[in-house]
Amino acid sequence: MMRRLRAMLQLISARWALVIGGVLLSIVALMALSANFFYPDDPLNMAGQPLLWPGQDIEYPLGTDSLGRDISAGLFHGARTSLLVGFISTAVALLVGTAVGAVAGYYEGLIDDILMRITELFQTIPQFMLAIVLLAILGPSIEMIIAALTIVSWPVIARLARAEFIILRNREFVQSCKVIGMSDARIIMAQILPNAAPPIVVMSSILIATAILMEAGLSFLGFGDPNVLTWGTMIGMGKDQLREAWYIVVIPGLALLVTALALNLVGEGLNDALNPRLREQR
Repeated sequence: MMRRLRAMLQLISARWALVIGGVLLSIVALMALSANFFYPDDPLNMAGQPLLWPGQDIEYPLGTDSLGRDISAGLFHGARTSLLVGFISTAVALLVGTAVGAVAGYYEGLIDDILMRITELFQTIPQFMLAIVLLAILGPSIEMIIAALTIVSWPVIARLARAEFIILRNREFVQSCKVIGMSDARIIMAQILPNAAPPIVVMSSILIATAILMEAGLSFLGFGDPNVLTWGTMIGMGKDQLREAWYIVVIPGLALLVTALALNLVGEGLNDALNPRLREQR
């Protein structure tokens, strides 16, 4: 047991990207989890004097915006919203995309053609534009933002899962399962999917970062939930004071940068750890 634990720790420490990304992501997650503890009031409420610069008042360490809202409170509550939107939308997209890709890659033929044509239909439309259209129709709310991001994200997972299933479906272990009479559903779930999972997991971490940035862009343009403060909303509200109070835009912008960087580092580290070719090189 101790040997396995020691080997796992050595494997993780060798992947510096995974370690750094995990630390940064843990900090953002702690901010999200502790938002109600440190800032129980609504972050949209006026808290103090408007346009206090960071460090000017110890009660508001990151300052206030033009309406007197505490930027620190917005940063903590925005972390919760960003992670919630990113993880939920990617999780649903992962389920839908993997299911579509698995069926298309395993059965081929007409089923593959139909599912891939539907997938290509979604991919012909730019993701951000499709999300804007969907929110314009469905209305701006956190639930609708998650739904819109799910709709624009699942085709990437579907194509990746299909490619992996096409590679694995003719392997000897799959053919052996067919010979002994194992059902298609069991072969897909118990045999092929575990072997196809590593690249899908790596792609999922990248999709979370993409979803967080896309949500920020939608909120910046006014398509976010007006009742929820997000990092994109904070940037949008501060753009008019960019010259005289640039910190209002820069602070949430840096939070977005760090979060996206952390998720990309985690994805790179997972790819390094799960890719057998890279393991052999080390």
